[in-house]
Amino acid sequence: MKSILTLLILCSLTILSSAQCVTGNCFKGHGRFIWDNGNEYDGLWKDGKQDGNGDFRFENGDRYKGHYSQGKKNGYGTYTWKSGNSYVGNWKDDKMSGKGKYHWLKDGGTYEGIFSEDAIVNTETEFSVETPEKVSQ
Repeated sequence: MKSILTLLILCSLTILSSAQCVTGNCFKGHGRFIWDNGNEYDGLWKDGKQDGNGDFRFENGDRYKGHYSQGKKNGYGTYTWKSGNSYVGNWKDDKMSGKGKYHWLKDGGTYEGIFSEDAIVNTETEFSVETPEKVSQ
């Protein structure tokens, strides 16, 4: 009897500590989901994936607020790194792509222009420059 009770308690704790939809509908509609690692998404869902506008808070302090399609950042959105650097603009398949504005908090610099695959595209010289966050990964 004690072993059954212990097993039930352990199962309950496992269920409580696993990733879950904490409010709403995280399959189709609006819902809030928290992953085991502390990441949290509050927004629209379709077929169990982020789809539509939402707010994703990463456990490391980063945050993305914007549009998703099929579970990836697609469309217009704002990403703010824990360093304070930020990107506001277009996304394609989780990467900065298209028109956008990148701001470096520490030195106050800003680049406004075209991005491709998370890199700044310099249309005058036709080469790309990696953003600091991508280089450090």
